[in-house]
Amino acid sequence: MPKFFSKNWSKADFDRIRELIAMASESEAAEVEIEADGVRVLVRKYAPSAVQAPPPTRVAVADLSPAAGAAQQNTPLQAVSGSPPEPDATKGIPILSPTPGTFYAKPAPDADPFVKVGDRIGQGQTVCIVEAMKLMNEVESEIAGTVLEILVSDGDAVEYDQPLLIVDPA
Repeated sequence: MPKFFSKNWSKADFDRIRELIAMASESEAAEVEIEADGVRVLVRKYAPSAVQAPPPTRVAVADLSPAAGAAQQNTPLQAVSGSPPEPDATKGIPILSPTPGTFYAKPAPDADPFVKVGDRIGQGQTVCIVEAMKLMNEVESEIAGTVLEILVSDGDAVEYDQPLLIVDPA
């Protein structure tokens, strides 16, 4: 087997690594790994994460027939949104997403969720994970209290400062 790397790293060794990266980026392979003489090089290609488009906004259309015209003359058109209603701040305090990303309620697919509605949580307790650019950001509660609502589902895309949970500090 030809020696891929020398014991003393040289410019040629780094050129070979650059060639591996170029080959991996041009191919359909998700990763390329080479091990020789106790040196392992792994080149992994990540696919860009899919961004979910917001649901379409529907607009109510007024009936403009002559019979209904007189009754609806002063009635404004109202936008009807397909998104859930904003959380009621009087019910509790929201825990906000620290970054845009993907919401995970569990530390692993086969694990129990960090918290459930009705759970008592402490300050500094991890309540969920928001994955951003392959980094798992643990979201910790800034307050102690009871979880009143979980506003997003496991695997949903979330935005910066989007409310994730509502906590009653009482």
